[in-house]
Amino acid sequence: MSGQGERASTAGSPRGAAAASLAELELLREALGIGPEAVSAVSREPLGAGSAAGFDVSVDADDSAPARLRYYVDTSRLAVERETGLALGAPDGPGGPDARIWLHPADPHLPALPAVAFHGAAEALLARIGVSGGSAPEFVAYRPGRRAVLRIDTADGTVWVKVVRPRRAERIAAAHAACDEAGLPTPAVLGWSPAGVLLLADADGIPAASADWEPDDLLDRVARLRESIAEVETSAPNVLGRSGPVGAARSSAVPTAEAVRGIAERLDWYADRFAGSERAARIAARARAILDGESGRAATVVHGDLHFGQLFLGPDGSITGLVDVDTLGVGDPGEDPAAFLGHAVASALLTVPERRRRVWDLADRAAARWAHDSGVRARFAVHMLGHALAAADRDDPPGAARLLGAAEAVLRGDPPSGAPQAADEPKNALTRPLETV
Repeated sequence: MSGQGERASTAGSPRGAAAASLAELELLREALGIGPEAVSAVSREPLGAGSAAGFDVSVDADDSAPARLRYYVDTSRLAVERETGLALGAPDGPGGPDARIWLHPADPHLPALPAVAFHGAAEALLARIGVSGGSAPEFVAYRPGRRAVLRIDTADGTVWVKVVRPRRAERIAAAHAACDEAGLPTPAVLGWSPAGVLLLADADGIPAASADWEPDDLLDRVARLRESIAEVETSAPNVLGRSGPVGAARSSAVPTAEAVRGIAERLDWYADRFAGSERAARIAARARAILDGESGRAATVVHGDLHFGQLFLGPDGSITGLVDVDTLGVGDPGEDPAAFLGHAVASALLTVPERRRRVWDLADRAAARWAHDSGVRARFAVHMLGHALAAADRDDPPGAARLLGAAEAVLRGDPPSGAPQAADEPKNALTRPLETV
């Protein structure tokens, strides 16, 4: 299933506004008693009231220890059933501690992950669904505190192991069932556990990112897919993350304010991490003004993170597989177009030169179709702020600048690619220097 779809800085002091904060770095160094030369920042993303920041730590290698270990500093203040590492600061009320530090894969939010990540436990898990043997589990995607996806190859095909927070497992299984009933091409759920584990079959087809497609044809198919997603029968309480079976009677009056979490909820977090960048602040302010002015937008069922990395195609270009329906729910109709457009732009900047022009065409044509909606433009801008932070984490200021430039272009009604550019490298307003990211 090609990872069911997801997402380093140099050793020493982290560089870039989106690199893990010095406070988090100092927490880790003090806890482990190590110097700055032994630590490199890997990632940081929002989690709860704070974030989860990943660091690689160099250790002396011997026969029993790897050369590098990955630690996470978690300032989410989310409560967990059991701590798996070091908790710092007493909980204030029912939440979690001020910070916690854990060694991957001992994620306290995903209590099933440590066992599933090891071969013996994974074999036992597969045996419960009648599958014997299989390769050692391979991590293909991991979002700390949220989910992990592992791949196991067996004689009968690939099995994807998705590990989530325990309370989400039943909801995700139900979302798959609702999609299946609606005729959507989602992978079969082979089994699931209330401990937070789902076993999924491989998706049919080949990943869209690896397939041959023509932009307008793919967008036509995505438009029809969105129409089918909107028809998924779902009880409002369950899809909104509460209780009740997916597949029950559908509510026709679910207000957007009660919908599943959308990208707009990340705007303030992204803006705070871009403190000091006037350019990012202007983008955030324009997006916020649009979002604050929204009223009367009818909610609909959305995928929640729809992009071509979630799609699998058949030989004729038809969409034969749709993955990662974890986020399926009632949301703003601008969520999926904004996610699709945002992923296309970010992918265009990372695509090999000989295929880059096609991805830019996809992004421009998607914008022409969907970005007339101000809600799509605003949500796309929020996606670009997030992707720009990731680029800054990679010590890639030019990439961050291009992503912010794409946000500016779409907010003013222009194509995200800006002016005409050479096929091998964007050469336009997107490449102007980043101010102070």
